[in-house]
Amino acid sequence: MSTGIGDTLREAREAQGRSIEDAARAVRARTGQLQALENDDFDDFGGDVYAKGFLKSYALELGLDPAPLVEEFKRQAGDDTGSVTTSMVRPVKTPGPKGTTPPAWAAWVLVAAVVVAGLFFLGLISPGSAPDQAGEDIDSPPVPSAPGVEEGPADEEGEQPEGRTEDEGPEEPAEEPEPEEVEEPEIEGVEVIFALERRSWMRVTVDGAVLLEETVPEGETLQFEGDEVIVRIGDASGVRTNFNGEDLGPAGGPGEVVELRFTEDGVEEV
Repeated sequence: MSTGIGDTLREAREAQGRSIEDAARAVRARTGQLQALENDDFDDFGGDVYAKGFLKSYALELGLDPAPLVEEFKRQAGDDTGSVTTSMVRPVKTPGPKGTTPPAWAAWVLVAAVVVAGLFFLGLISPGSAPDQAGEDIDSPPVPSAPGVEEGPADEEGEQPEGRTEDEGPEEPAEEPEPEEVEEPEIEGVEVIFALERRSWMRVTVDGAVLLEETVPEGETLQFEGDEVIVRIGDASGVRTNFNGEDLGPAGGPGEVVELRFTEDGVEEV
């Protein structure tokens, strides 16, 4: 089910004439992750906190206000079983018991009788010119066609005009094309994602090069790939870690300074 988040992101990106690969490089994410956001697919991020972080980063990169998108995401991810959905209901008249309403032909007969009687009393016709009820039938009133059905001229064989078929139903809507899947390059080494639930100082070294050394604000999501990722965290309790798709939870306790090394062999404290 579409939530509107993905449509908003996709329309903003396409309005800027940017490819999804270009946007992925700008936010340090994989193209498949941004494609998942645009498809309202939030189950492949290893947890809501990571999906929310990528959503915020992507929205900021596109120049969008992330607040309403994050709020909508939280509403979708939360428990909405207690909410009440109000729908508009149009009242419908309940038909009475069968037989209480006279048929339409009776009304036509009554009108015809009143007209004949009026003409007779006004002297417009003589008693002898009244129609012989035994020999002549009063023309039956025209039967109205069913609502919504247009009457057209029939051909000589009594068939419906060409182009109108009784069994012809409404045209089926055209199927929307499925979004093209972007081939994701295989990840060599390890992939580590940090989600900041509280602001914390961090230093991240990837394959010997320091890529980050600053205080990261709350709500940010950082992703790093390489053969070796080393991170030093000032407040370990505020940083959740996802290692190769597995959520490891907070890196440590409140106010605890930790240093972790991530390699293909696993994660260890330095």
